[in-house]
Amino acid sequence: MQRSPSRPSSLLTLLAGGALVLSLGLNVLLLQNHADYLPDDTSEELAVTTAELHLAQRLLLQCQGQQQRQDSLLAQLSPPAGDVSLPEPNPALLPLR
Repeated sequence: MQRSPSRPSSLLTLLAGGALVLSLGLNVLLLQNHADYLPDDTSEELAVTTAELHLAQRLLLQCQGQQQRQDSLLAQLSPPAGDVSLPEPNPALLPLR
């Protein structure tokens, strides 16, 4: 008896098709079960999240403004770059001669 060469490829095609159908069926079931856990109305949740985002942006702008004011004050209080004097070295830390 000779086997026809088309038979193994048709078996592989049949197995691949069955796996595809099984995979699609399981995905549909999982999506249906997952949809039960989703809220019905997401517009309210979206509105709350958007309001929180706007509040965070306003707070960030306030912090940036305060930081710029602090930088300006520090620049006014610090001596110019040419007037910086180095402290005297600590003799205890100098190498022995």
